[in-house]
Amino acid sequence: MLYEVDGKPAFRIDLYNHPVASKWKSLIESIYVGDGEDIDNKRTFFNFQSTDEIRDMLLDAIKNINTFLKTEFIKIPEQLNWDDQNLYNTLHIAFEKLSGEFDNPTKLMKIAPTNIKENIRDLNYCVHALEHGTGVLGNLGIQWTKLRTETPRIDLEDDDYQLFQFHQTKNEVYLAYNELGKSYIDLWQDNLPVDYNATKNNHYIGADIEIALDDKKNIFDPGFVDWCYDNNIDPLEKKHGIGLLPIGKVESIDIEHLTKHSKANIIVERK
Repeated sequence: MLYEVDGKPAFRIDLYNHPVASKWKSLIESIYVGDGEDIDNKRTFFNFQSTDEIRDMLLDAIKNINTFLKTEFIKIPEQLNWDDQNLYNTLHIAFEKLSGEFDNPTKLMKIAPTNIKENIRDLNYCVHALEHGTGVLGNLGIQWTKLRTETPRIDLEDDDYQLFQFHQTKNEVYLAYNELGKSYIDLWQDNLPVDYNATKNNHYIGADIEIALDDKKNIFDPGFVDWCYDNNIDPLEKKHGIGLLPIGKVESIDIEHLTKHSKANIIVERK
C-alpha cells in the first residue's frame, strides 16, 4: 500500500505473509474511500505540536465540552500544575465517561456535533501526550479517520498472539493500540492500580498502525518489568497483548520535512 505525505509519495508498506497482515489489508480495503480524508492527519502528526500548543488545545477542548453540556463537567484547578499526574488521571476518567468504550460509545458520542466529538477525542490525545511527553518517540503513528460512521476492528485469534514480539526494528510496521482505555504500560506509567476499571490491552486488528523509526532490543522499561512481576503479571506472555505485532515493513521513511500541518493520504492498489 502506498502512502503519500504532503502530495508526494512517501513510503510503501510491504506486508508480511501471515494472517494478521492479510486481515489488516482486508480491513483497510473494506473501509477505504479514497477521497483524501481516510487519514486522521491531526492525530497522525499530533506529536509535532509543541507542549504549549497541546496544553492550549486541551484547555480549549475542556471549555467547549463544558459549554456544550451547560455544566462544569470537567473541573480543573485555577492554578494548574502540569506535572501533576493526578490531574491527568482525573481528566482521563472524564474522557472515559464522555466517550464510552470503543464498540459501545456513549449517547453523547452518538448524537453530539462533530466538533464536540473531536473535542472529546482531543481530551484523550492531549492527556496522553502531556503525560508521556511530546515529540516523536521511536515511531510514527498513522491514524485512520474518526469521522466515518464506523471504525471496525477484528478480534485477534489465538494463533495470532504468537506473532507478538518484544523488540522493535527500524522501518517495521506494527498494529497500533486500537482501543479506548489504559494498557498495562499506561497503568505503570500513570501510577494506577492493576485492577483499574478501564484496563484494556491490545486484542484487536484495527486500522491504525505505527512505523518504527529506530531499533530497540527490548521495548519494555525495566521499571515496567518490575511492576509486572510485583503484580503477578508475566510481561512476556503474548496473550496479554502488550507487545508489538508486526504486519510489514517500509523500505525507508524520512520525517525531517514533517510538521503538524502535514497531510497523509493512502492509496489502496487493488489487483
